[in-house]
Amino acid sequence: MKFLLLILLSLSLSADDFTLMKQAFEKGDLNRAIMITRTNAMKGNIEAMYDLGLLYYAKGKTKEAKTWLERSVKNDGKGALGVAIIAFVQAQDRRGYKKVMELLVNAPKSKTRDALMNVSRDLSSNRSDASAEDYLVLAELYYGDKIVYPNLRVALYLTNQAAKKGSAKAMELMGDAYWRSNYTQDSLMVAPQTGNNLNIAMEYYQNAMRNKNFDAMAKLGKLHIIGPRNLRRIQYGVNLILQSAENNSSLGAMMAGEIYANGQGVRANRQLAIEWYKKATEICDVNNILARNLLNPEERKKYAEGYAECRNKASVKRTYHLLFEPF
Repeated sequence: MKFLLLILLSLSLSADDFTLMKQAFEKGDLNRAIMITRTNAMKGNIEAMYDLGLLYYAKGKTKEAKTWLERSVKNDGKGALGVAIIAFVQAQDRRGYKKVMELLVNAPKSKTRDALMNVSRDLSSNRSDASAEDYLVLAELYYGDKIVYPNLRVALYLTNQAAKKGSAKAMELMGDAYWRSNYTQDSLMVAPQTGNNLNIAMEYYQNAMRNKNFDAMAKLGKLHIIGPRNLRRIQYGVNLILQSAENNSSLGAMMAGEIYANGQGVRANRQLAIEWYKKATEICDVNNILARNLLNPEERKKYAEGYAECRNKASVKRTYHLLFEPF
């Protein structure tokens, strides 16, 4: 979700203003980005009204976001989807979800728009016709960071519905929500309502694993290795991680590298650790590990350059460290 806003932003500002706004946004200076865009919106620039609504939403100012998005819509501009996204969070009953559907009638077709329409139709009529994918698309929207202001209560509900409908990814995310791990890097799916219930987390991971989610298998393995004594089954956890790695999970490969590097449940083996790490370079931090541990200067340079390139970007896979994590 990190770059969604910049994809949606129209080129409504002058070239100079747009460059300044974009630079401010990328630096996390939303106040400056808003100031630049607001100046244009106050002059009647319809596209800038839309941009300003999105920027306010990124800042978590829902009321201001809705106001400017509605102004854009009233002037035949974009914004219907943005207003509907806000209205969905605010909906309290069937009437509220029907209002969301009304707002979406004239919104351009998109994956998000269709998912929002289908789920709102379910909730406005007490049906269960929307797909697991529809619920998960919306969940990802509401637990996203920086762009769509997170609403973890809504995200948790939507993710759980997707899990009930058979989504293995949603099952993994629900496991994340119930296992309060180091979520600053591990997962966006954290919800205060769930506490830290490892038994429930384990059940979700097991269900995801049965549905061939090998990242969830690696996480279950981690939980068996470092969890409380009543859940600890170290050799079983190691086997799950290795099986996950062998099934092309970058997360599993990273964990396999870590257990061999540190001798966690296995005999330490530096060469095996490096071999597994090389299969996990999709995870940005692994490039740094290889750059620091390889003897060959050319390989060290290659992975150092890979790390330099990826560290300022969103990693394809989030880091999920295996060791030294307190409960």
